[in-house]
Amino acid sequence: MTTSRKIGPWRRWAGIAQAAIFVGLPFVRIRGESALRFDVGSLQLHVLGATLWMDEFFVLLLGLLASTFLFLLVTFVWGRIWCGWSCPQTVLGDLTRSLADERARKRPRPGKLALGWSGLLLVSVVFSAATLWYFVPPGEFLADLAAGRLGPVLGWSWAVLGVTLFLDLAFVGGRFCATTCPYAKLQGVLFDQATLVVAYDARRDAECIDCQACVRVCPTGIDIRDGLQAECIACAQCVDACLPILGKKGKPSLVGYFFGAPGERPRLLRPVVVALGVASLLAVSGTVVASVQAGRASLDLTAAFASRFQPRLAPDGRVVNAYELALENRGRRSVDLQFSLRPAVGQATVSPERITLAPGEHRRVLLVASAAGLGPGPVVQAELVARQPGGDTVRAQVPMFLPRTP
Repeated sequence: MTTSRKIGPWRRWAGIAQAAIFVGLPFVRIRGESALRFDVGSLQLHVLGATLWMDEFFVLLLGLLASTFLFLLVTFVWGRIWCGWSCPQTVLGDLTRSLADERARKRPRPGKLALGWSGLLLVSVVFSAATLWYFVPPGEFLADLAAGRLGPVLGWSWAVLGVTLFLDLAFVGGRFCATTCPYAKLQGVLFDQATLVVAYDARRDAECIDCQACVRVCPTGIDIRDGLQAECIACAQCVDACLPILGKKGKPSLVGYFFGAPGERPRLLRPVVVALGVASLLAVSGTVVASVQAGRASLDLTAAFASRFQPRLAPDGRVVNAYELALENRGRRSVDLQFSLRPAVGQATVSPERITLAPGEHRRVLLVASAAGLGPGPVVQAELVARQPGGDTVRAQVPMFLPRTP
């Protein structure tokens, strides 16, 4: 698809929008938590109002599977659209392109150079900090920074990320895409004859005046006229470079986006695309369902027999057992829990009968149970119940052992 309009402005606006989302998303709060953040201290992942705990991270495996299918689907249909339009290397490179353009001049202007270096430093500082905001609440980060108590972990992490990003954007840039990026190496495997690519229309080769404009602007330094190459990131800068030159003759650019080779009929619905589309839909649906199911319970209870507290008989003849409880309040409010034990036969009482858990609190509790009328034994199954009045109820199956008699 040849074009008579520049693609660069659309890419720049897309890059600005994505950069704004990346920086601003940690400030968005849904149901009292960040829209997207992994809390290192509590090992919780907050995603658009849902909270996943460590034992629910199987959802991430489903999400990774869904992302893989989507990645393959997008690549087979739209090629390296991610590289040219959404990759952080490309987006941030476009935001700091004024410095690269000025350094490429035969006689760089000192004022423009200083402005470009300042912009690069600002981008490195802001985006390295924004990366940390996906692990630490940005309000807390900024408050600690203003008070001078950011701490060595956050401070060094920010410094290392900022310096790495600065050096990458200043001295590496598109060379990373051409030499190191694994996605570039996979391009030949993931593409087929109908994938969207940036290509030179060899049918109009006679119109090329060999001005080298497409080569000079390429961030990875390739000549698009040599055909599809692994280094091409589909940024379409060559398209815009050719456009004004051919435009003087009233003709569209010699380079454009094509589904396959220039002149071939696009084939979007092909077997591999349909198969990946179905797989992606199923994987995304499974991830959503699993996320909803995982996020329903606000309480978690694990109970085990306390081996250090051997079963015994009380003076009144009741059997006494003890259990180690691991309780976790996964809600955003304090909860009052009431405990009860229901043996298969007989009746039991527990101590403590109730506790209060703060939001997000994880606590271990020793629960002592005494029961009468258990029968001959030696073990009776019982159900431990932790009930939140007006809220969730969780249960666990535990054994009640009868002490051995001499």
